[in-house]
Amino acid sequence: MPTQPVPQASAPESSGNPAQSSRGAPPSDPGAAAKTARGVTLFHVLVEQGWDAELAYTADQRVHTMTSDTVAASVQPVLDELRQMREDMATKADLAGFATKADLANLGREMAEREVRLINWMFGAMLAQTAVIVGIVVGVVPLLK
Repeated sequence: MPTQPVPQASAPESSGNPAQSSRGAPPSDPGAAAKTARGVTLFHVLVEQGWDAELAYTADQRVHTMTSDTVAASVQPVLDELRQMREDMATKADLAGFATKADLANLGREMAEREVRLINWMFGAMLAQTAVIVGIVVGVVPLLK
């Protein structure tokens, strides 16, 4: 039957040498540990249950690491999809070639000018065609008589 660790009254002893501080050591102030959304971490719960602070900190970090590894496998496809979407998105350099509102306004003005020129050419061509037909009729009809 598993038993809980025996509570220890004293904090872990430090060697007095700051260069020997390990990365796995618990924070000097348990209140300085990161809090979850509920406000209590596994570290705090274990310390309140009487666990040694260093052991509680190590357990908290192991659980955090295991959770991170488990979630990382599930999140990786989502991150890959987000990276792909970001690569597919148009950048400002890509958008530089597209028309702006000013370009569209200029296009409308240019189209109106071309329409006027086209109508002028159509009337000129019809007038020239009429002149050719009248010239043919005037020149050929006296020859037929």
